[in-house]
Amino acid sequence: MYTAIGIAGSLLILLGFYRTSVGKWTGKSFWYELDNFVGALLVMVYQFHYKAYVTMVVNIIWAVVALRGLSSYAERRRNAQKNSSN
Repeated sequence: MYTAIGIAGSLLILLGFYRTSVGKWTGKSFWYELDNFVGALLVMVYQFHYKAYVTMVVNIIWAVVALRGLSSYAERRRNAQKNSSN
């Protein structure tokens, strides 16, 4: 089960990268950031189970960066809505 979780997380991260590379998403899109965040969390579950703490640090940082990207996206969206109502 944990291997499947880790594979799913890795696939989400790679899918986001692929969709950005082929131009379907931008590096600032909500879906790209969400794929990275959820993917990193799933990989961390896998790494925690197998006590791969050293490599888990990379995914903690990856998740924090993706979470910051999601908050930036939300802020841009709020600002756009605020500006369109003026």
